[in-house]
Order: sequence, then C-alpha cells, then structure tokens
Amino acid sequence: MDELEEIEVEGQTLEEAKIRAEGRLGALMEDIEFTILQEGKAGMLGLFSRPWRVRARRRESVGERAADLVKGFFKELGTEVEPSVSRDEDHVLIAVDGDFGWFVRRRGEALDALQYVVAAAVGKKGGERIVLDVGGYRAQRREALEKMAREVAARVRESGEESVLEVMPASERRIIHSVIQEYPDLQSQSRGEDPHRQVVVQKR
Repeated sequence: MDELEEIEVEGQTLEEAKIRAEGRLGALMEDIEFTILQEGKAGMLGLFSRPWRVRARRRESVGERAADLVKGFFKELGTEVEPSVSRDEDHVLIAVDGDFGWFVRRRGEALDALQYVVAAAVGKKGGERIVLDVGGYRAQRREALEKMAREVAARVRESGEESVLEVMPASERRIIHSVIQEYPDLQSQSRGEDPHRQVVVQKR
C-alpha cells in the first residue's frame, strides 16, 4: 500500500482538532493515530488563548493489511496481483481478479485456507469478517449453490421427503439456509460434526 498521509491540525478543543483531522484524511476517527503537539489553553475573555495542535496519521485498515498479506502470498508464488478492498455491512471483501483456476480447484479449499490465515493474521475489528475471493470464484459458487438449493426445494415440496445435501463448509451452508428461508413450507438445518456437517432440507 502507499505510504499513509500525515497532517497537522489545530482546534480550540482537542475534539475539534480531531474532527478536522477526520475530515481532511477522509477516515473514521478510530482509524486515525493522534499525537498531541500542543495542549490548548483558554485565556481570559478569549485573550491569550492557545489552540490544540495535533499530528494525525491514518492507520492502515483491516482491509489494507489483509490485501497486503494476499499480495505478498501471491508474490511468493511468482505472481503479481493488486487486490481490491471493499466493505459490506458485516464483512471486508478482498478480491483478486484474473484466471486463477489452478488456485481455486478442489472446491476452493486453498482459497478457504488462505482466507482463514489472513483473517487470523489481521484480526477482527467491529465484528467484520474477512472474505477473500480469487478469480470471481465466490460469486460463481454462490450462484451454483443458490440454483442447487432451489432445485432441492422443488424436489422436497413435490415428494415430501427430506433431502440431505453434500458436506459443505459453514459459509456455503449459510447460503443454502438463506435460500430455503424463502419457502414458508420448508425448513433446513445442519447435521453432523465439523468438518462433515451437511444441510438437511425438509417440509415443516
């Protein structure tokens, strides 16, 4: 990532100085590191007052740290990548574009493993999850799982018999559960012990 910007700002109060820094850096206050350069002083009738002066530097965000790790990982494999970072309501998405079929084969096991390592390395902030996608695999897999879930729902509604799906990781089981919730006459649940849990779809 590029070197992070550092600025100096003043305010009549410490809070005012911090808010000004927040606006100039275009970052949340929690993502800024502050150093007090001068403590403010209130003078009599506004005379001989002294403003607060702080140095502000934007910290590298969770997403930026994760992207740096992913970039370094692929560099070790001899491939230069430029991961993009975006934030959703509950997760930070690190996406790498390109043809990486060699990396996401075997149902994304290597992708899941790298995602786990990166998430553990950067930690969590505000409950955000790190989600790593390479070559659009996550979106394609989600589309395939949603299609499968609707096909299973149709079979269960027609036959009345429950259907036990293949073993899936938690992230994929959540997609199945989400689709089945669209059918008021059906329900789904996970059975078994990790890493062999399966989704069961049945009529209510």
